[in-house]
Amino acid sequence: MASFVEDHAETGTRIGLVRFGVPSQLAPDAPSDRLERLHGRLSNGALDRVRPFLDSAFERSARARAAGGGGEAADALASAIYAADVVVALAGEGELEAADTRVAASALAQVREEPFSVAAFDLFLRCTSRPALLELPPVVAAEIQLRLLLHLDIAMDASLWRRVGGAQVECVLSVGAGPASRRVRATARAAITGRTGLSLVGTAGLRFAQVRRFGEPAGAVVIRVYGDPRRDVSAYLEAIASTLSPVLERELLLERDTAKERALVAVGEKRLMRLGFDLHDGPIQDVLALAGETARLRDEAYPFVLESHRELVHGRFEDMLARLTDVDRALREIAHSLETKSIVSRPLAEIIHREVEAFSERSGIGATVEVRGDPESLSSAQKVAVFRAVQESLTNVREHSGATAVEVVIRARRSSIDVRVTDNGHGFEVSRALAKAAQRGRLGLIGIGERVRMLGGTFEIDSRPGGPTNLRFSLPRWEPFTAVDNPGR
Repeated sequence: MASFVEDHAETGTRIGLVRFGVPSQLAPDAPSDRLERLHGRLSNGALDRVRPFLDSAFERSARARAAGGGGEAADALASAIYAADVVVALAGEGELEAADTRVAASALAQVREEPFSVAAFDLFLRCTSRPALLELPPVVAAEIQLRLLLHLDIAMDASLWRRVGGAQVECVLSVGAGPASRRVRATARAAITGRTGLSLVGTAGLRFAQVRRFGEPAGAVVIRVYGDPRRDVSAYLEAIASTLSPVLERELLLERDTAKERALVAVGEKRLMRLGFDLHDGPIQDVLALAGETARLRDEAYPFVLESHRELVHGRFEDMLARLTDVDRALREIAHSLETKSIVSRPLAEIIHREVEAFSERSGIGATVEVRGDPESLSSAQKVAVFRAVQESLTNVREHSGATAVEVVIRARRSSIDVRVTDNGHGFEVSRALAKAAQRGRLGLIGIGERVRMLGGTFEIDSRPGGPTNLRFSLPRWEPFTAVDNPGR
């Protein structure tokens, strides 16, 4: 269902018609009132979950209009900025549908009293270059850019290709009517290598643009033109090629950073794994031995205990053995939690739920956990980082907060995974507590922050004496471009 409407039937022609309750015949707008009218039209009938995006975009656009000095020209500029912000915000949240893009373009065309084709191209240019779009994971940003070509009826299908060595190319993204064909592969190869034979010109409505990085061809966009195959869509292709260039560059940098991340995380995990082995081979075995010796002492001393004291002594020994059993179980749980394999081999939501339940059982602190979205596309290193940070946060709550309740909330978004740990403990002065912890070598919170920042994330603690305490961190998501199965076969 489109985000701007509750439930309406789609009617009318495919291009140039304002849909879903936005009237096709509008009264002329006031010279500097277009932004308000555009906001009102998109807000009218919009889903509740979409309204915050519309309101936020309106506030930013109003500031842009003020910066432009107000008046008709500034209002027209702000209206275009607003429409692009709305489309990109919805796309970033996975809420954008083709109807939404067309509604935004149609409404923009009417409030600015210009042809749909002009508003659509302006909207496309602004959307594909918005910083909010380019901050998304590269594969997500590229997919949104390609889909905008489909939403605005520029292309029936579109694909992104990259060079993999010599004249070899691979398809890393394909949207639209179907998988890339051999002819599309040949077109992409010709675009990247520069060997554009005459036989490719105009074939089956195919058009392409070379994506360059540092002046060298690194990839290509290939589209099948929607409608008349002779349409001139070169300006769209030039625009998307220029905006995909930084996307591919960012993907390369993230790939390199991820390799370093994996190496750094691997070093830390080896240390933790070694600690787990040391726990198993040392303290756990010592506890078992102590339990055995305690049981023998009970059996050997029991005959020498006065009849009147035997029940009491027996009870004390049983209490000691029960406590040793609890210590053994707790140490084994800790040793098992330090095993990286057990973390990466199971769903993140599952291991977080188990960790929180075990924490509540050991500490007696009421704990709840909520996982929103799908965190399972995270890399192994990211899963380990999230789990370790939550684990250390709960340890800090148990040892220092005096809390009776703690809440863990994980939200997996398209651009990041956000984690919040909140407790109702007595709180603390953050700067002073962190300074004292560093001086004493207690690096729990500091360690969380360093682990998160090492992976390119952000970390924040909000607390005060009397509580509550909120610990928040966020890690950027990254999904590498991967070859599309059997394109062009």
